[in-house]
Amino acid sequence: MAGSIPMTTKIARLLNSFVHLKPQLIATARQRRINQSSAEDLIQDAWIKVQTAMPEHRIENIAGYIHRTVSNTTIDHLRREKRRREIDAEVQDILREDIEDRSPERAYMARQTLDAVTETLEAMPERSRRIFLMNRMDGLSHKRIAELEDITEEAVYYHIRRVLERLAYLRREMDA
Repeated sequence: MAGSIPMTTKIARLLNSFVHLKPQLIATARQRRINQSSAEDLIQDAWIKVQTAMPEHRIENIAGYIHRTVSNTTIDHLRREKRRREIDAEVQDILREDIEDRSPERAYMARQTLDAVTETLEAMPERSRRIFLMNRMDGLSHKRIAELEDITEEAVYYHIRRVLERLAYLRREMDA
């Protein structure tokens, strides 16, 4: 296309703007109660999005484009975290039992619940189950699991979400 800016020049301009704006971008993420480490990870994710989704046309307001990408990335992260917390709470309700409520009947029901959860976990694909257990039982972060499994953090989230959704479905079945 005649008069278009070479791709390397566009990337260099974007990178220069991104580096210059980084403190502001981190502050924007931190305003939404994101910790420093997660904010920096989100900024890196946003850079990848900006770089790979860079439009062919000229961006008139590079700073605005970058800020909007970081804002959208942060909002997406917060939504995933909220959903993850909701599913975790449901699973915890399945597994939790107040000590005062213990009785032979409650113990029997708890055993049935545990058996159902175990059966559900065993029915999941092996990799999803393994990733879920590494996260929930071993306490490994998504980042560490991604390194161990040689997959992306997004893929780790997918596997864990898949198991949690199945456990939430189990709970609905048991409550019905």
